[in-house]
Amino acid sequence: MREEQRRSSDEQNIRVLLAEPDEKLAATIEAELQRKGLGWRRVMTSDEAFLDLNFGEFAVALLDSEIPGRPVLDVIEVLRRRNLSTPILLLAGNADSQTRIRAYEKGVDDVVQKPCSPAELFAHLKALLRRRSLSAPWVRAVEDLEIDLSGRRVFRAGQEIALTPREFGILEYLLRNQGKAVSFEALAEEVWRQPERAKTISNVARVHMASLRKKIDRGRPIKLLHTMRGYGFVLRSDSR
Repeated sequence: MREEQRRSSDEQNIRVLLAEPDEKLAATIEAELQRKGLGWRRVMTSDEAFLDLNFGEFAVALLDSEIPGRPVLDVIEVLRRRNLSTPILLLAGNADSQTRIRAYEKGVDDVVQKPCSPAELFAHLKALLRRRSLSAPWVRAVEDLEIDLSGRRVFRAGQEIALTPREFGILEYLLRNQGKAVSFEALAEEVWRQPERAKTISNVARVHMASLRKKIDRGRPIKLLHTMRGYGFVLRSDSR
């Protein structure tokens, strides 16, 4: 039953990130997303898109090449270097072969030239959603710890654990770097988004980690959250 409920939650929590400056086109896309029962979040700049994709979980991103802010292809390149797996569909006014090649090299999954019909756009969107469902499951597991990235829910040995948004953010980032030591500086930049406060955030991070460890590891024979003294934290099974 819990598996069925979780799959239902996944479907209800499918979200699309939409970065489209054209109000008319954005309204058309939003109406179609609503008709298909998909959730979405619209942002107005490439910097907003960067923050949302870096720290949120989206099924797919629709990014306009002319969105205000930093060049969108540069933003995508940085996100891919950070191991972002979200499929990205680029809406481009000029989608000639050179533009497409450059977009693919930067990490774009698909390019659609504007103007295009809603039917064509959503055919491409559907293909990316299908690819996402096959290649990147919403639920990730480490031993008996299950993390539902879409529904932002955590289970240990089948029991749900209530986390604060900050605790979930830390755990999610550790999961994305599973087995690797994560520094306080990385947490300050990637979770708090305040790299200049790395020294002060390290103390706050210790407090959050102590709470996380109590919720996730206390009373469990296998410990998953570990402190790297003077450096940061790591998510790994101590049974290995």
